[in-house]
Amino acid sequence: MQMFISTMSAAARTGNRRKDTLMAEAKTITVNTAMFGQDADAKTAAANKVAKEFGISDEALAAVEDFKSQLTYHNAWDLPFMGYVNEEGYGYAYVPDQAIAPPSWDAHKAFKNLPIDVQTAFAIRMLFTHRDVDRYGANMYLHYERGFNVHFEGPGSNNY
Repeated sequence: MQMFISTMSAAARTGNRRKDTLMAEAKTITVNTAMFGQDADAKTAAANKVAKEFGISDEALAAVEDFKSQLTYHNAWDLPFMGYVNEEGYGYAYVPDQAIAPPSWDAHKAFKNLPIDVQTAFAIRMLFTHRDVDRYGANMYLHYERGFNVHFEGPGSNNY
């Protein structure tokens, strides 16, 4: 099965047409939970390796760093910027309006305005973080919006 992603130019992000681009054949990502204890550079290298296996460019990976800087600047790391939250006992919910950083920066809208390959690369990066909330949100985004299956293997893995 082939997987297609849409890459968007600045014009496309403002509502114009999208261009579909073949990205990769496989749609499964396996994350070794032993990575969670590694330093940031090791996790970044592992995530970037996975992203590149799916055809993500160095330019898209650089844009991930730009978005991370925006999240830091707006103090929005604790918000559901990919759109998904765990509704404690109810499972995951898509809450696109719950990522507003004071005074009015919409982290989810900023995420959705990124080119689709950057969104995908960012979510893959979040699979390797030490924060459960980021991994869960990334898993949901990649599964429901990008068609990936994510498997966690290793110490403490419950294959969520």
